[in-house]
Amino acid sequence: MTRPCDLAVLPEAATTADLEEAYVRRGGQILTCDAARRLAVETLQAERALIDAWVHSRP
Repeated sequence: MTRPCDLAVLPEAATTADLEEAYVRRGGQILTCDAARRLAVETLQAERALIDAWVHSRP
């Protein structure tokens, strides 16, 4: 299942404070998204390695 990452969006009449908050928030959101994506890839690779090992161990 593909799930898009949440990213902060500026309000229509953004102030400098809004920009600064969104910048920091978006940085955290990108880190969270990247970690989730990395975990998904590592899990998929581990699953495939287990399947390959099982297939090769069968007589």
